[in-house]
Amino acid sequence: MTDHSSRLTLACDLAREAGALAREMRATQGAGFIAEKGPQDFVTAADQAVEALLRQRLLAAFPEDGFLGEEGGRQMNGAYTWVVDPIDGTTNYLRGLPEWGISIGCIQGDALLLGVIYLPDLDRMATGLRGEGAFLDEQRLDLVTQVETGSQLGILGHSDRVSLDSHLDSIEGLLGRGFDYRRQGSACFGLLAVAAGWADFYFEAHLNPWDAMAGLLLISEAGGTVSYGEMPAFLDQGHPVLAAQPRLAPEITALLLGIADKG
Repeated sequence: MTDHSSRLTLACDLAREAGALAREMRATQGAGFIAEKGPQDFVTAADQAVEALLRQRLLAAFPEDGFLGEEGGRQMNGAYTWVVDPIDGTTNYLRGLPEWGISIGCIQGDALLLGVIYLPDLDRMATGLRGEGAFLDEQRLDLVTQVETGSQLGILGHSDRVSLDSHLDSIEGLLGRGFDYRRQGSACFGLLAVAAGWADFYFEAHLNPWDAMAGLLLISEAGGTVSYGEMPAFLDQGHPVLAAQPRLAPEITALLLGIADKG
């Protein structure tokens, strides 16, 4: 087994373990389980416990690696960096909606290396390794040869770091061109939806790296198109993220990134 394959295997095993921990903690939650970081922005004891588990186990196996997590784990050193969102879609997780996940990505230098997204409530696992394809429940994902349905469906995220007017302009622009859209409240779910062909594109005008790293690798390996700027800046401060099926990438890129630039 190559070093890269061993990293992917560990990430898959840990994603399942982390998902089980999150579900168990949700079922037995008590006082102090939930805290509010901002308006409609929550953190739970499970977010913190899952990130601590992932950080400890990943760095125990690969002590020279760096680590960047949403809940404050930041150790940027070495040739490899793990980029982790312990629970992406915390509100969905709290309310019992299934669109939340464990997102584990790894970069080598400035390049995406591997990605794992696990949806615990649905028990679905997506995996990808650079140059070796992307898989959902061990079935290869292939956007290049996917049969078109005739519908045009995108998923939008929204961040308070950008203006509401810009987000509404994106919706207006999409509807005016015949696209439908959804907002699921979990970037890793939205990106997986693109990789799996459930949606044609995902766009968010400002996204943090831990929300996106695994999903971007999956989409790239499935044959999709991704845009997220320069990796160092993305890791440091987040960036607009656009991911799309190849047949729609030029049109969607021109429309949504154009609106974002004006906003």
